[in-house]
Amino acid sequence: MKKTIIFIILILSAFSCFAAEEGLVAHWRFDKEGDIEDLSGNGYTAAVSGGRVVTDSGKKVLECDGAQSIQIASAKDLCVRKKFAIELSVKFPEATEGMNLISKENEFLLRTDWNQEGGKISFFVFGNGGWEPRVSAFNPQANTWYHMIIMWDGTQSYLWVNGEVFTTARSGAVKPTDDPLVICSRSNFGGPFAGCVEYVKVYKRMLTAGEIVRKQYGIDEKTGGGTENTVFDFSKGLQGWVGREGAELKAESSKLKVNTKQEQSFIINKDLNANIDRRDYLAVRMAVDKGSRGDIIFATTKGASRVSFQTYADNKMHAYVFEPWAWNGWGGNLIALGIGPSDVGGTAAQIEYVKVMESPDADPEIQITGLFIESVLPRAEKTETLIVRVKNAGGPVSGLQAVLKTPEGVTVKGSAVAQIPALKYLEEKEISWQVESLRPVSGDFVVEVTGKGVSASKAQKISFLPNPKLPKASYVPEPKPVKPGKYQLWTHYCPLWKHGTHMGWKLIEPWPERKPVIGYYNEGTPEVADWHIKYWLEHGISAVIYCWYRTTINGPVQQQLGHAIHDGLLKARYLNMIKFSIMWENGCGAGAGSSKDVMDNLMPFWIDNYFSNPSYLRVDNKPILYIWVPQNVTRDAGGSPNVRTLLNDMREACKARGLNGLYIVGCVSGKDAAELKKMADEGWDASSSYGSSWWYPKEIKKSGDFICAPYEGFVDQQEEILKFKNEVNAQPDITSIMMGWDSRPWKETPFFWCENTAEKFRDLCVRAKKITDSKTTSGPEKNTMIFCCWNEFGEGHYIEPTRGYGFSYLDVIRDVFTEAPKEHMDISPEDVGLGPYDSWYQDAKKLAPITSISEDTEWSGARMGVWTGMMGLKDVEVKDGILTAMTSSTDPAFSSPALKIRANRYTRVVMDMRVSKGSSMQLFFMTSGATNYTEPASSVAQTKADGEFHEYSFNVGRNENWGGCLTGMRFDPSSAEGALLEIRSIRLE
Repeated sequence: MKKTIIFIILILSAFSCFAAEEGLVAHWRFDKEGDIEDLSGNGYTAAVSGGRVVTDSGKKVLECDGAQSIQIASAKDLCVRKKFAIELSVKFPEATEGMNLISKENEFLLRTDWNQEGGKISFFVFGNGGWEPRVSAFNPQANTWYHMIIMWDGTQSYLWVNGEVFTTARSGAVKPTDDPLVICSRSNFGGPFAGCVEYVKVYKRMLTAGEIVRKQYGIDEKTGGGTENTVFDFSKGLQGWVGREGAELKAESSKLKVNTKQEQSFIINKDLNANIDRRDYLAVRMAVDKGSRGDIIFATTKGASRVSFQTYADNKMHAYVFEPWAWNGWGGNLIALGIGPSDVGGTAAQIEYVKVMESPDADPEIQITGLFIESVLPRAEKTETLIVRVKNAGGPVSGLQAVLKTPEGVTVKGSAVAQIPALKYLEEKEISWQVESLRPVSGDFVVEVTGKGVSASKAQKISFLPNPKLPKASYVPEPKPVKPGKYQLWTHYCPLWKHGTHMGWKLIEPWPERKPVIGYYNEGTPEVADWHIKYWLEHGISAVIYCWYRTTINGPVQQQLGHAIHDGLLKARYLNMIKFSIMWENGCGAGAGSSKDVMDNLMPFWIDNYFSNPSYLRVDNKPILYIWVPQNVTRDAGGSPNVRTLLNDMREACKARGLNGLYIVGCVSGKDAAELKKMADEGWDASSSYGSSWWYPKEIKKSGDFICAPYEGFVDQQEEILKFKNEVNAQPDITSIMMGWDSRPWKETPFFWCENTAEKFRDLCVRAKKITDSKTTSGPEKNTMIFCCWNEFGEGHYIEPTRGYGFSYLDVIRDVFTEAPKEHMDISPEDVGLGPYDSWYQDAKKLAPITSISEDTEWSGARMGVWTGMMGLKDVEVKDGILTAMTSSTDPAFSSPALKIRANRYTRVVMDMRVSKGSSMQLFFMTSGATNYTEPASSVAQTKADGEFHEYSFNVGRNENWGGCLTGMRFDPSSAEGALLEIRSIRLE
């Protein structure tokens, strides 16, 4: 009897041990064959058939051959909800395509994607009746264990894989089902799993980043002991550093030598217990021979995290210096510190020192971050200014010298040697030379910067074009249209470049290669529009399609970002030489309240302002209307049958005004056969796209804070999409050719397509041309190409001439699709004594200089100008030291400059302002832990409209996402349209 009692007590103790984790509602450990008990004690037994238990890496796991079944009957605890998490440990075999890891029908899904989608590990939440958007990680490697955690908080999806987090915005209504939870077995959206599974845990809460990192790297809470030393030069041996996941290390010649066996290999020191509240800097001096990315792993008494950084695989020592106070979880006592030296197995690394310290006491690390000619279109026989930007990413340095070497035919006016007295940590300085070429030349300019123990060099190919020697013009020279040939060429246009209406030029200026040939222009002026018209026509583009944004529904049309059409194009001198159209941007902009709203409000406005204009783009006298999100039309009309009726009513409204109907094009960016067929059933005239889909390729590399892959993969994917749409053949598809994707200025995605060149774009154009030529129909889809986009400088797909690419993309279009001769002369405003056209942006910078990163915590007077209009605002200006604006929508927003502020030193953001209409307002913030503007990272307040100024406080310190480094704020000052806003000051307290 006593033995039985003892046995029961032991079992209960085991269950209570497993259940000790907060919020744990289910736990299965697959260390035996047959059904698996729920170790959380909640009784959710897993019904298991097939598979066999094996020992792998010292642990018992279930080896699966694809025929097994693991299911758990549905229960409330196992259903989708806001704030849930699932943790699992699996290992893949050689083939990893399309495997279901864990799913619940029409609730959530974790799988490996099919190879045609990129083969990544992806997590989906089924919301608002659909699975997308997914969040994807990377392609898993065979015979490697992966620790994964999926989470959803109602607005954001999180996918953690081996300590690395991937996120995407994901909101929507979810609904629990009665379907079972399926683990590592075939499901409707994932194929059979072959591999090993160790365990699965389900939580009814979100796990913190600190918890996840501790789990991944086996870091326990510190209970005492440990060294206070945080400076390791390795002349004294290993000093507590050990290798994990196949990392072998030894201390030799005052260096730590590390050899990695796999990409997850890392070294770590868990024998630490040092207060770091004043130790704001971390330095690692290291050499590696492979890879492009390293990782810092740490755990403190305040949290834990893993931070990636770019490495240089040249086998030379580099100083990698960080400010970890800006990282989420840094502070209190440091109890563990680790380094993953490379993202490639088989790397040999040497580490000279690791230091956590109060000042950036490290070797300097000189970088040349920019090398360009100030003129966007350099000319021969003209003195030009060459600008070089030099940055120090390491410890302080002085006595640097820069030497310029020019290509043959280019001379330097004055000395080719420049002195740089000193550079502090992260300080950047510009140096310049006057250079001249007496003839057209293209060659490498090389700058070498040297100093005591440091050196850096950069080569940049720059072309000096023939000098047209044109007389000064009084206005934009008249366009000279080229002979188009058999193709119609159109381009999308993104009207986001009027200062104060969106994020504007301030995020583009740090990327000098993206500066347009006509400068940071005043978008919405006729002269700027005429330069665009000239460039379009002289390269074969005969029509432009503007993104059109509505701000409200169920009432007379109120629009935003309409300046490019109404104030620019429609007043342009050369309007009659070009055709224009609009794309209803019903995704980011407002849709419609109903079909009646479309017919009563949108259609009369469009017909009066656009469709009836003789310059409007038509097919058989039918105006062409692009619509960005066809699914939202289905939503707003109340279902597909109603869409057909609505589209026909829209056509009839045009006929009633003397037009021949309306040609309606819906955008489908990817390989979505169901959507294409649905659109055909709904009666759309054609499909096309604004920006095509793309997916992560198998091979990626680290580039700064981002990851990338060569542009050739993008070309292959775009061709695949065009062929797919052609083969589905649900309806005519107008070929869309996207220039690329590189959203680093806006940080929309961590990934970009690199090594983009005009010649690689030519390859895409040739492939798209071949696909279009193969079409057997006779509509516009047979001979039309639309390019995306003219000027998406933030997202990084633009064909507008710039400093970095010149006219090369337009010249490719002209060469591939028109009958124009290859030889021609492109000119800039500067060539004819016109411009610049950037007065609005330059005036704003004079009022409040826009720097790359601000450490200000209080803004008033002229400094209010650094808070710029982001959306839903008009007449934004600083007048008598007060930031004023009128709301043009129910969702207006101001944007702060980029910030670098210790968030934990402040608990409130205070606005001193006056409004003409009372309403709710909201402050969003981004930090090192909350990297996007989302509802959870926000605070709300209510305004009073009594004619007086009031101070309104946002108690951000109470928000769990507040902490680390504050990097930006977005202020939505009102939810009322037509409200006058006056902001006297903004401050953090």
